[in-house]
Amino acid sequence: MPRNFRSIRELRVSTVHASSEAVHLGFIVGLKHSRSIFLVSALLALSACDIDLDLWQSDEEAVEEAVNPVREALASGVSVAEAEHALDRKDYQRAYDILREILVVDPTDDAAKLALARTYLARSEGHNAQIILDSLSEEARDSPRAHMLRGLALLVVGKLDEATAQLELALAEDPSLWRAANGLGLVNDIEQRWDQAEANYNLAVAIKSDSATVHNNMGYSYLLQGRVEDASKAFTTSLVYDPDLDIARSNLRLALAAEGRYADAIAGTERKDLPQVLNNIGFVAMSRGDYESADTFFHRAIDESPVYYDAAVQNLERLQTLVDKPADQSPVTRIGGSIGN
Repeated sequence: MPRNFRSIRELRVSTVHASSEAVHLGFIVGLKHSRSIFLVSALLALSACDIDLDLWQSDEEAVEEAVNPVREALASGVSVAEAEHALDRKDYQRAYDILREILVVDPTDDAAKLALARTYLARSEGHNAQIILDSLSEEARDSPRAHMLRGLALLVVGKLDEATAQLELALAEDPSLWRAANGLGLVNDIEQRWDQAEANYNLAVAIKSDSATVHNNMGYSYLLQGRVEDASKAFTTSLVYDPDLDIARSNLRLALAAEGRYADAIAGTERKDLPQVLNNIGFVAMSRGDYESADTFFHRAIDESPVYYDAAVQNLERLQTLVDKPADQSPVTRIGGSIGN
């Protein structure tokens, strides 16, 4: 059963090409002191107007006076608050588009950069989040929220000790940062410090009781410990707060299967998802030592899959090794046909 932390990375496939992303990051970081020149250049690119302006003159006031109308023309009225609202709705592409637009107009906007770092984290792009955070002003870089986001970015890239230091610093400076407490819970889960992880999640829940993400992570922590009933309750609570949180629903199926409640674990599965669900439940059954049920679920997963289901076949082979079946008795070629209840 693969380890899967989804709290800080509700993944979405970015439609932005990697090279375009690099150019945008380079613009934000590299032109932080060249906003005026960029805005004039942008206006020249967007219109056929002649601007009588020497870009190499040293009179900064003259430049600012000339580009103010350009800045106003480029600004579309979008705000960081609108981007944050999109983030809360998990509309990460909308948030990203808004923030790019804001930072094109003003590459020094720290609030937009912090929101963009959060957007990158939601897309599991820890390295890009770090680049943005490094470009903050000195004052913003030392803020509690910046420490929290940097800690989460370090967590995403696997630098656990550095992540812990940043997250603890963020919480010490601002005890209301529930995402920092949640991040520390993830770190302690990875290190199998279960009591500390539970304390972190309880703190996050105390701050943000309706966070489906935190309840899901707490449930997975319980599941890793074998506390399957507690896990089921936590996943159920997560789905109360966000019925569309797919990872919590998948985790709940695993927890129900770990309790031996196979029918409940399968209930409500859409046909397109059935092969994967059956395979996962089979894996849990195999882990419980319920080899007969595992055999049934793996075969059903293979039969239900419209294509060759390599994962289920490999799990079935692993199961046959556990029960010491001769290889020539392996029925792994049974693809298609009936479900085989």
